[in-house]
Amino acid sequence: MNATFTTPTLSRPSRIAARGQRGIVLITALILLVVLTLVALLAVQGSISGEQVSRNLRTSATAAQAAELALRNCEDHLLAAMPSYSINPAPPDPDTPIELWRTAANWANSTMYNTITAVLTNSLDASSRPLPVLPLCMIELNPLPPGELGAQNRQSYLITARGFSADYRVNGSGQVVSGSEVWLQSFFRR
Repeated sequence: MNATFTTPTLSRPSRIAARGQRGIVLITALILLVVLTLVALLAVQGSISGEQVSRNLRTSATAAQAAELALRNCEDHLLAAMPSYSINPAPPDPDTPIELWRTAANWANSTMYNTITAVLTNSLDASSRPLPVLPLCMIELNPLPPGELGAQNRQSYLITARGFSADYRVNGSGQVVSGSEVWLQSFFRR
């Protein structure tokens, strides 16, 4: 048996319609690919922004916890040393606060300005990065207002604490390059 195959011939309207659709399908597919690429890029950008926000929140929380630790450590130090605690340097005018905490150089001289490095015991778990800069606190004599009841027999102290995040870095001029630094203050009266 001899089989003969014949190719079907398209009628004139079918041939015209087939020729006109070849370019439209390609253009439509390219437009859809561009739209899908833009949607994917926006999704990636959104997830990167979300990750940066969460990293900044974590960095700030770490620094705040370190400052809180330093503040509590300084308060405990002050309580343990009462009533024999002495302030260096003694204020020249007992009615005017010295505000040593405002000067950056005072934080480096721990013996002169009552700067205390916080003791970190069991404060970091094994998965945490160690803090490159330990939290600090400073104790200053803070005069009570003269009209306050019993001001002559009482003393007030200003405790300032600084906490740093694990990625805290400064450049040579003391400007913060990365990380977070948190300052906390409390008043202590006896």
